[in-house]
Order: sequence, then structure tokens, then C-alpha cells
Amino acid sequence: MKMSKKRISIVVIALVVIIWNATVYYVDMELEKRSYENVYNSCHKIWTSRGLYNSHDERNSITSFQRAFDHGATGAEVDFSYDVKMHRFIVGHGHPKPDADGNLVYPKKDGQLLTLEVLFETVGDGHYFWLDYKNLGQLTAEESDEAIVRLQQISQKGELDEHLYIEGSNPLKLSRYTEAGFKTILGIHPLPEEHLLSGITRSAYKLAYYFSNTTAMAMPYAKHGKAIYGNTGRDDFGLIPVFLFHVADEEELLLKLVQQQEVRVILAGRDISIDRFEINSCQ
Repeated sequence: MKMSKKRISIVVIALVVIIWNATVYYVDMELEKRSYENVYNSCHKIWTSRGLYNSHDERNSITSFQRAFDHGATGAEVDFSYDVKMHRFIVGHGHPKPDADGNLVYPKKDGQLLTLEVLFETVGDGHYFWLDYKNLGQLTAEESDEAIVRLQQISQKGELDEHLYIEGSNPLKLSRYTEAGFKTILGIHPLPEEHLLSGITRSAYKLAYYFSNTTAMAMPYAKHGKAIYGNTGRDDFGLIPVFLFHVADEEELLLKLVQQQEVRVILAGRDISIDRFEINSCQ
């Protein structure tokens, strides 16, 4: 006797649910076995976002980063893009627009274009960098390979290559950097914990993280006051090293987060110049 379309649909849905849950269970087991010893794990977890700046234009500049490091920051989150025509990594936030000749126009820092190469040469020694790759997803495979070679060339000094964490939201393209030997961060935006589908989105991100062999995850701590990496999120992500941003500038919260083993880096506040580097988990 032939099965009805309704029964076939039920069977298909049941198989999908079984396969999905089995895959998530397998990935959870594998992630528990993974070693995370090579991920940044200092007691100084609060880094600077775009440096300590006195104006909008001063963000992501040598001046702002040097000021943050002088105030005790161990690492910095830096916005950048790879320019395929110049074969250079340009520091800056936002999306540059092309001029009449098709060349992208970037905001100047301290009167000139700031490249990652100059940034590393000037303030790179002994510091860590969370590199927010703004146009990773827009590059072709060939352009990505060129960018990787260029990044390898400018990060050979001292231990700098071990101090770089490259963030992107495209796991397939980000994995090319992992395979090239760089430490990588999968940037994600899970739904708030109270959302009905939040568990599914967290599981999907875990699968992307596992199969792309990414080093760590980056996510906002909360959105519109609703927890994303609260108790439930922390339990679901387990031992995965997490870089948190948009963390409320509340001393009690920051003191709690710096004590959590899985939390490796914290950016306090949002779109503000802020110094909370004295808050740490050092004994």
C-alpha cells in the first residue's frame, strides 16, 4: 500500500530531526575532546576596541592604539579590509566607496592611509590583535590566497603571527586562513537566549565552527538588554573559547566574565572609547 504524502512528509521530517540531533551530539562530543591551549588565555582579558580615542576620526589610528597600550591594554580589536588593487590591508571601519577611477577611498588616519603593516611595525611588539576582517566575504578564492600570502609576509616579525586573531563571519573563507596557520575567530550573532529558536541557531553556529576548524568564536554578550551569552548560551557553547563584544560597562559584570575560563577576550561598551584594563582575573 502506498504511503500518503502526509505520512511521507512526517517520515522525512523525523529523519531530518534525527540526523540533525545526531550530528549536533557528535560535534558536541568532539568539541569536548579538542585542545584549546593555543588560544589566548591571559588574566588580562579586557582589550581595547579601536583604541582610546578623543574623536570619531581618531578611531583605529596609531595614536588611539598607542594610547590604549600605554594605559595597560594587552590587545586591540582592529577593523580592516584587504584592497585587491593595492595588495594592502587598510585599517578602518565601514565600507569604502570607489572614486571616478574605480579606486576605493578610505578614511585617513593621522593624515595618511594606515596599513596593517605600519600598525604592526609601530605598535605590534608584545601586543595582541583581534582583526575584524570587513570584506572577507567579498573576496574571490584567488584574492583570498593573495591576501593570505601578504598577511604571512607582514606578520613574520617576532611572535606577531601567534598574536593575531582573524575574525570573519564566512566560515568557508575563514577556514582558508586557519589552514594557512593563522588563528581565526568565527563571528556570530546568535538569537537572544529567550528566543524560541535560539537553541537551533547556537547549534548551527557550533557546526560551522567545528567543520571549519576555527580557533574561537566572537559574539555580542547581549542584544537590546537580552542575554546571548548568559547561562544558557554558555552551557550550549561549552568549552569553545569566546571573544565577547558589546559587553555592558558594568564593573560587577566585567568582574564575573573575566573569571570564566571560556571567555578569553572582552570588549567593554559599544562604540565608545573606554579604559577598563585594570579589571582582570590575575591573582
